[in-house]
Amino acid sequence: MALTSQDQATTALLEKTISAFDSGLQPTTPTDGLALIDQWIDLLDQNGTDETDEIADVLEDLKTELEESKKDGGSPEPSVIQAYLEDLIDITQSVIDSPEASAQQTELQRLVSVLENLNQQVSK
Repeated sequence: MALTSQDQATTALLEKTISAFDSGLQPTTPTDGLALIDQWIDLLDQNGTDETDEIADVLEDLKTELEESKKDGGSPEPSVIQAYLEDLIDITQSVIDSPEASAQQTELQRLVSVLENLNQQVSK
């Protein structure tokens, strides 16, 4: 099974992610964010391609960073989170630009917009 917009699990997770972060970081708890990251990693592991493996790797690193910060009782360094978000934006954009992504371009473009919005919030 491919990671496409015709796949209900992909569409549902895209919608969940977009609605969780569309209004910003504040209403989303770290636990919510970690749960979403886990769901994306699972989806990419099950349905991803070589292109999306790189997204899963960045998500794993981001998850580790967030968990370490949570364990230490602090907040993650904004510049570190911003670097991960920029990587996710770049990689997702390259997936969108690939010919194989035509079925999922609209959803992925929406996801990139949400990631860019988050990135701007983290940089403030």
